Formats: sequence, C-alpha cells, structure tokens
Amino acid sequence: MKLKRNLKTNVGERYNSYHNIVNVKNQTVFRKKYGALEHGLGKCLEIFFNTEFKGGSKKKELRVYEKKNGKKLGQPFRCDWYAIIKGKHVVFEFNGNHHYQSSFKILTDWRKNEVLSDPSRNDHGEKFIIFKIPYYMQLTKDYAKYLFGDLAKEKLGESFYKDEKFKKAIKKIYNTEREDLIYAPGLHTSKQTPATFNEDGIERFLKEMGDMEKYPSIKHQVVHSLRLYIEDVTYFNKKPWKDNKEWKNLIIPKNESFLKFFNFEPDKKHLNCFFEREKKHYK
Repeated sequence: MKLKRNLKTNVGERYNSYHNIVNVKNQTVFRKKYGALEHGLGKCLEIFFNTEFKGGSKKKELRVYEKKNGKKLGQPFRCDWYAIIKGKHVVFEFNGNHHYQSSFKILTDWRKNEVLSDPSRNDHGEKFIIFKIPYYMQLTKDYAKYLFGDLAKEKLGESFYKDEKFKKAIKKIYNTEREDLIYAPGLHTSKQTPATFNEDGIERFLKEMGDMEKYPSIKHQVVHSLRLYIEDVTYFNKKPWKDNKEWKNLIIPKNESFLKFFNFEPDKKHLNCFFEREKKHYK
C-alpha cells in the first residue's frame, strides 16, 4: 500500500496490494478466483446453504415479471442470486452504490420488493423472500452471524450459521483463514462514499446500521474505514477547498442524522480486520 499525493487534486491516494496480503498473484487473479464478498457472494451462499444458487450473470439470473390483469408489464426484475431453501423461494441481492444514490433506483427497489413478495403480482405466482447485501459490507464473523444466523432465522425460520462454514467461506472468497486479514466493512478507496448518497440513500444506510446493531463491531469498522479515508484526503489539504467546503465532505455528508451516527471514537477491540488505509499497511 502506498500513500501518494495526486498532483491535480492534492488528495492522498492509495494503491491496492491486498492480493499480496493474502498471497494471490495480482488483483485481477484475486477478483476472478476469490473476489471478496462483492464478487464471491455466490460461492459464499452455496457454502452456508449447501445449495446451488442460480445467478452470477445476466443470462443466468432469475427474471420475474410484474403481472397485472393477467399480463406481464414492461421489463422483468432480475434477481442476483436465487435458490429454493427449505421449500421457500429465496433471493439475495447485492446492492451497489446506485441503490443509495439514485432516487429512481430506490423506487425500483421498493417496487421490486412489493412485486416479489406478493404471489398475485408476479408471473411465478410465488412469494420470494429477499435478502439484501450492502456494497460496503464484507464477510466478518459478526456479519456472517447476522446474515446467515439472525436474519435467516427471522426470514426462513432457521439459522444456517456455523463456524466451520464461516472458515470455509472466507478461505473461498479471501484466500485466508485469518479473521484479521478479512476486508473490513466500510469504504476504503471507492469514490462512492456516503457523501454521494441522496436523502433516501442516507436513510437506507442508517436503517441497515440500526438493523445490525446487535453486532457493534460492524458500526465501529464502517466508521473507522471512513475516518481513515478522511485522514488521507485531508493529509495534504489543511484548508477548505472552496469557500467553506471541507475536504472531509468528500467522504461524509453534512446530514445531521448521519453525523449523529458517525461522531464517536471506534473501539480498537472491534477493529481486528484489514483496513486498506491503515498506516501499518503502507509501504
């Protein structure tokens, strides 16, 4: 990892060497063979549910049409990953940054949820149970317990979490069995930061954080990643960049509810995972 001044913006930028940390040849190989949670979700699901999921590409995704008066309406909703679990139709969706930035995408998400959850409104005539994975999350043990344990029990009536499944999953998607080398939840180098979220996106983010509050490590890790990011964008820039526009607001919004969530000091006991901007990983 290197901290380097961008000569045009004066912002501190980083160069990703995570593949070296987990002994993979290069970043391209890492993404293709492992992929962290965003690219390895399908492998992860099959380990925890011991079931093959359909999806992973536009050709393989399940398509569900909204139905009205016996007719299909417009384009179908596409489901990232789909399987029948214990007789229930289960969909896992990976929510990328646009699910927090585009008001029309957020509206589509709401419509999709309404249609998939109501058998009378979709062409499959089934009730689909939907799980959503935020793009800022990674598979720490606490998140795995929340997702495959608590949330699965709430939605499917059964926990699918086991420690041995977790160890198998992180080896499959991070090429490591060490929990301290798992990517931390949060945003490390992405320019799709909370500062880019619209009001509904901020509301969605804060609700997700609230839903996971049983596991405080998640909040501490997310906030710590953003604090490290702020340190880097302000490292070479000590003054506002325009009038009273702070450099930190490239990372976090001025929204009062978000700032109330954000303004605390993360506890080190919750930070035992890999942060791309952590100084100990600088070269």
